[in-house]
Amino acid sequence: MELRHLRYFVAVAEHGGIRHAAERLHVAQPAITRQIKDLEAELGFSLLVRKGRGVVLTDAGRTYLGHARGILAAVDEAARSARRIAEGRGGRLAIGLLENAAWFGAAPEALNRFARRHAEIVLDIQPLSSVAQLAALEDGRLDGGFLYRQDDRQRSGLAVRNLRQDNVMLAAPRDLVFDHDGDLALEDIDGLPLVGFPRERAPAYYDRMQTAFERIGFVPYYAQLAENETTILSLVSAGVGCAFVNSANRARPPRNVQFRSVQGLSLPIDFLFIHRDPPGTLLSLFVAALFN
Repeated sequence: MELRHLRYFVAVAEHGGIRHAAERLHVAQPAITRQIKDLEAELGFSLLVRKGRGVVLTDAGRTYLGHARGILAAVDEAARSARRIAEGRGGRLAIGLLENAAWFGAAPEALNRFARRHAEIVLDIQPLSSVAQLAALEDGRLDGGFLYRQDDRQRSGLAVRNLRQDNVMLAAPRDLVFDHDGDLALEDIDGLPLVGFPRERAPAYYDRMQTAFERIGFVPYYAQLAENETTILSLVSAGVGCAFVNSANRARPPRNVQFRSVQGLSLPIDFLFIHRDPPGTLLSLFVAALFN
C-alpha cells in the first residue's frame, strides 16, 4: 500500500465518483480505477460500490475513509514540520550549560543572539556538569553543550570548538585576613582547611589539580567535600574552609568570598562548545550565532 492509494480513495469518496476525482487530481480515470481496485484487493474487502454514474461508500469504506484522512493529514503535517526545521523556522535544540562558567562571554552572548534571530526555535537549556554533558552528547540527549575540557580523547561524532581558557584560584572567606596583597605564597595557604569535591565527580580534572599541587609542593587538607562548585562556594562563604575553584567565578562572586591567585599554581582549563558533527540545520544556526 502506498500513499497514492489513500489519496485516490479519499478523492473519489469526497468527490462522489472517479471522473470528478480524476479531474481534481489531474490523473487519468483508468489509473485511479486501477489503484482503487489494487487497494481493495490488498485489504480484502470493498470500499466503494457503483451507484448510477457515481460511487458510494460501503460501511467498511466509511470507516476506512476516516482513518485514511487522518493518515494523510498526519503525513502532511509531518512534511510541514520537517520543512520548517529544514528552513530554520521551528524545532527544538537541547543545549547543555555549565552554569558557573556561562555568566559571561561566548555562552550568554550566543544564547542571546540565537534567541533574537530564531525566536521560533525552542532552546531546551539543560544545566549539567561537564562530565554529565559529555555523556549526554555521546548518547544523543544533547545537541551541543558549553563545558570544560575533561581530557584530550577524541570523540567520534562530536566537534570541539575552543571558546576561552580559565584557570584556578583560591576562594577564601572574606574575613580570612592574609598579611599581604597580591598573589599568595605557599606558606600563606599551607595548612588551610579546604572544601573539595569527590574524585568521581570529575576524575581527569581532579587528577590534574593534584598534579598542579605537587608541582608547588602543596599538600591539601580537605575538611569537607561537596558535589559541585556552587555548593563549595556556599561552604566557603559560610566559613567552613577555603577552596580552589575556577577563575570564572569572579564574574559572579559570592558576597562573603574573596579570590586570590597562588604563586606558581596554574591549571589552565579550556572552556569549549562541543556539538554533534556534522551539525543539522538548527545546530548550524546555533554555531553561527556563537561566532558572529
